[in-house]
Amino acid sequence: MTRTRHVSAAALLGAALLLAPAADAAPKKASAKTAQSAKKKAQAAEARRVAVLASGPHADAARDALEAELARRPARYEVVPESAVRAAASRMGRDPTQPAGAAAVASELGLSAVVVADTSTVGKKPQVRVTVRNGKDGKALASPPAAKPATPKLVPVAVKRQWTALERGLQKSSAPVAAPVAPPQPATPVEPEPSVKPATPIAETPAPTKTPAAEPNRKPVAATPKETKAPEKPEDSSSTEPELTASAPIVEGALGLKLFGRSLRYKDDVFGVLRPYTLGPDVGGFALPGAPQLAGDVTVYPLAAFKKGALARLGITGSIDQSFGLKSTGSSGEVTYPTTAREWQAGLRYVIPFGAAKQHGFELTGTYGMNTFRIDAVDGERPLDLPNVEYKTAGLGLGVRAALSEKFDFNFRLGYQHPLDSGELSSDAWFPRMSAGAVTGSATLAYRLNRILDVRLKADLRRYFFKFNPEPGDPYVAGGAVDQYPGLSLQVGFRY
Repeated sequence: MTRTRHVSAAALLGAALLLAPAADAAPKKASAKTAQSAKKKAQAAEARRVAVLASGPHADAARDALEAELARRPARYEVVPESAVRAAASRMGRDPTQPAGAAAVASELGLSAVVVADTSTVGKKPQVRVTVRNGKDGKALASPPAAKPATPKLVPVAVKRQWTALERGLQKSSAPVAAPVAPPQPATPVEPEPSVKPATPIAETPAPTKTPAAEPNRKPVAATPKETKAPEKPEDSSSTEPELTASAPIVEGALGLKLFGRSLRYKDDVFGVLRPYTLGPDVGGFALPGAPQLAGDVTVYPLAAFKKGALARLGITGSIDQSFGLKSTGSSGEVTYPTTAREWQAGLRYVIPFGAAKQHGFELTGTYGMNTFRIDAVDGERPLDLPNVEYKTAGLGLGVRAALSEKFDFNFRLGYQHPLDSGELSSDAWFPRMSAGAVTGSATLAYRLNRILDVRLKADLRRYFFKFNPEPGDPYVAGGAVDQYPGLSLQVGFRY
C-alpha cells in the first residue's frame, strides 16, 4: 500500500511538470497574434499624405475647398502644404501637375497622392477641373468632368459634387515605391561581415559583383520616370483637347434692327443723263444709314457636339437683311414707288483659336449670296432712269475675334466679293461690257449679359465698283460707277 501511494504521487508530479510549459506557451502565441493584428490595424489607420496644387483665377477658392474636405477626415488624410510641394518641384526642375513631376515630388516628400485643381478660363466659360494623381507613378486615378461655370462662390459647390469620385481615387492611391527602396540601403550596416575580410584575397571579383547588385535597385527607379514620360504626352494632348472643344460653340448668331443707306454715283457721265440715287441723309454724296431693316445671322457647328479638335470648328453660316416700309421717288418727285432691299448669304466658316485659354480666334469664311435693290412699278410704270440691281456674288472673307475683357468682345471682318451678275445694270440696255468687284467690312462690339446672351453694336459697309468699258453706239456712256451700302445695327447675340 505504501509503494502504490508513492508511485501515484510521483506520477502526478511528472504530469504537472509536463503540462506547465504547454500552459506557458499558449498565451505567448495568443499575444503574438494580437500584436500582428494590432500592427495591421495601425497600418490601416495610417493617414495618406496628400498635397493640393491649385492654379488659375480661382485657385485660392479651389485650394481652400479641397483642403477643407481633406481636413474633415483627419484619420484618412494628412495635408502637406502646397509651398513644400512647389519648393521640391522647383529644386528638382519638375512640373508637379504632370505625371512624371507628380511622381518625382511624391517620392521626395512621401506623398500618396497629389490633387491638382485647374480653374483656368476656357473660351468665355470659367471652369474648375480636379485631378487626383497617384504618388506611386503619377497616373490620374480620378478626373471628373470640369464644372462650368466656376466662380469663387461656386467652386466649393463644384468640389463637393465631385468629392465622391475624388475620394475613390484617393483611396486607390499609394505612396511611391522609391520610399521603401531607400530603407534596404541602411541594411548595409550589416557590415559586421568585414570580419570576413580576411577572405578578401579570394574576393577578386565577388566584391565588385555585390556593388553592381545595388545598381539593379537603381535601374527600376530610373525606369519608372521613363515609362511615365511616354504617357505624359498623350495625357497632355488629351487635357488640352477639351479646351479646344470647349471653345468651339455648337451655334452662335444675332438678330436685331439695322439702319442702312444707299448711294449710287456714276463717273465720267459724258451726256449727263445718268441719274444718281441716294437713300438716307446725303452728306457730300455719301448716304448715311437711315432706312430700317431686320438683320440676322447664324452659324452652326454641326460636329462640335460629337467631335473634338479641328473639325469641331467648321461651321455652316448664313445671314439675311430685309427692308420694310421702303419707298423711292421718281425724277419729278411726285410719285413714290414701293422699294425692296434684301441681302442674303450662305457658306462655310472655319475658326482657328489662339491666345490664352483659346479665347481669341481667326476666321476664314467662304460665301455665295445675293443683294437685291428693286423699285417696283406703280400703275404699270416705274422710273426707267433707275436700274434694278441684283448682285449675285461669290466671296471670301477674313476676320478676327477677340475677348477684350470678361464682358466685352470684338469682331472685325474684311472680305472680297466677285459679282457674277448685276441685274439690269449689266444688261444690254445699260452697260453690257462692264466689269465689277466688291469689298465688304464690318466691326462689332459685344457686351456679354450672361454665359449665352450678349448685346451687339455693329457697323458695316458694302461697296460695289464698276468699270463700264463703253463703245460708240451704247445707250449710255460713262467710265464707271460706285454703289455702296453703309449700315448700323443693334442686335441681341447668342452663343451656346
